[in-house]
Amino acid sequence: MRRIITLMLVAVCLAGCNIYDVEDILLPRTDISLTMKGDDVLIYTPYTYQLGYNAEKNEFRVFDDDMAHWFVLSCDSRPSTVGQEVKADLKWTSPSSTKTRNNLTFRVEKTDAGGQIWLWCESDAIGVIVKEL
Repeated sequence: MRRIITLMLVAVCLAGCNIYDVEDILLPRTDISLTMKGDDVLIYTPYTYQLGYNAEKNEFRVFDDDMAHWFVLSCDSRPSTVGQEVKADLKWTSPSSTKTRNNLTFRVEKTDAGGQIWLWCESDAIGVIVKEL
């Protein structure tokens, strides 16, 4: 009986764990990218992708030369300071359609001198690395 109770307690503890951790999924990355629940959705490569940034709209765009694969992150304010939270709409291509998620809350997890910004949406396990041009 104790064994069953112990197994049940372990199962309950594991069910409460967040398997999508910003420390494991987003922060080790250096590439401009979009990840969802640990899976790569888009990874920027300078030879086949273009970057765009609209300072007036706080909008970051990453798209391939054929416009077949892309994402757009539109923030309510300029993400710039670690710890800052911004509301944002995210639009991206999937293999079969265009997807949209509105009113997501992203936290600025990291920035660098080159203008890259690491953003994490805890509730949906979405990681975005963008670059302010």
